[in-house]
Amino acid sequence: MRRFFLVGLLFVSYPSYAKEPTSLGQGRYMLTDQNFTVFGSPEKIVAKLTRQAHEFCKGQTGNEAYLLGADGSEAVPGEVHSSGVLKRGAQGATGTIQFRCEIPEKESTSSKRDIYTELPKLKALLDSGAITQAEYDDQKRKLLEQQ
Repeated sequence: MRRFFLVGLLFVSYPSYAKEPTSLGQGRYMLTDQNFTVFGSPEKIVAKLTRQAHEFCKGQTGNEAYLLGADGSEAVPGEVHSSGVLKRGAQGATGTIQFRCEIPEKESTSSKRDIYTELPKLKALLDSGAITQAEYDDQKRKLLEQQ
């Protein structure tokens, strides 16, 4: 006599938010979340986290979130051994984003160079004969104009 069992799946959907953003320092934050079914996608999770980041930043600074990076992994279905023993449990999709609440100012190449570190380097190149006096004067003038 054969017995058949009907297995039913219950799908529960509810709006949820990940935990509060984790501060990574220097104004950077991270949010991460996982779907608890194998039917989710990392793209949807990242989209949800991005909306949450925007809401967080609007409350903190009035600005929208500036996304620094996003990553996710697809859901993996579980695996059952032929004996009926669970080999590997299912894993839902995951998503992670990093963001900041203010758009970082883009530094121009001129502001990255510090005159007090560049001038001695130029002088050393002049003294070693790697550049001419005219090249030294030209580079020195450019540095001074940037300040």
